[in-house]
Amino acid sequence: MRELAAAGTLESEPELLERFGFGRVCIAVEETPYDLALEAASALLRDHDIDPLSIGALLYGGAPGSIAFAKPRDALADVSGLCDTRRFQYPATKLQFDLGLENATVIGLDQLACTAILGAVRLARSLCIAEGLERVLCVSSEFYPAEAGREAITNCTSDAACAVLVERDGTANRIMGGASVTKGFFWSGGSMRDEVMASYFPTAAHVIRKTLCDARWSAGDVDWIMPHNVSAKSWEILLRLAGLPNARLWGHNIARIGHTLAGDNFINLRDALDSGAVTKGDKILLFSYGYGAHWTGLALEA
Repeated sequence: MRELAAAGTLESEPELLERFGFGRVCIAVEETPYDLALEAASALLRDHDIDPLSIGALLYGGAPGSIAFAKPRDALADVSGLCDTRRFQYPATKLQFDLGLENATVIGLDQLACTAILGAVRLARSLCIAEGLERVLCVSSEFYPAEAGREAITNCTSDAACAVLVERDGTANRIMGGASVTKGFFWSGGSMRDEVMASYFPTAAHVIRKTLCDARWSAGDVDWIMPHNVSAKSWEILLRLAGLPNARLWGHNIARIGHTLAGDNFINLRDALDSGAVTKGDKILLFSYGYGAHWTGLALEA
């Protein structure tokens, strides 16, 4: 934290952020957001031996347009691409081409902030049900330009990408329910910081209750919470408000990698599964908040 403070990329004192649970962040230097997205998606398909031709749709959320292809130090320097046809070069369609997803239609989601991947998964579920798609690939990739800060309302942010596969007949990590609330009143979150903070906790608790209702779970059914990696202190408050007596918070990555924006929930889930902490049949709640302002929950059964 102290190195980030010395570089002028933090708004708060490093000691405060450390008390909130943050230890370090991951910063891209040579990689572009597209590089991160391609690596995450390629690893998912490779590790699970997925035929690219079996993917019926690709949902992409994250750095848009020409910014997705820029290295951090160049992201704000060259805006010429906004003035010619390069503005229509999209990372989602390049991903479809580079991954060989010849049968996949493409949808870009770029206004859901830190809830982008959860929104993509909920949309993927709907596509599988409504259109009979067998598999939908969801990808997010986020980063900050080199000159940008690393803090968003006392949260330290990392550059990261995440890929999630939704299968219509999948047997692991089944989607049991979900809920989302958007409050457009907070569309300019930076100028309404106090109002956002006041609304955050009651709205988050409301969305968690809606998610459990949609899944037909009681609060006591939840075994694990896969959080967005915001302040550990804020999760202590939210857990009390939501009344989840048996839920354990997978908070290990808050200090280790910070807030990866949209990727937190599923990065945490992957690490929890790999560690053996989550076992078959466990009921898992994922929750995230995104500037804009969006509150989203998802219920999974391992």
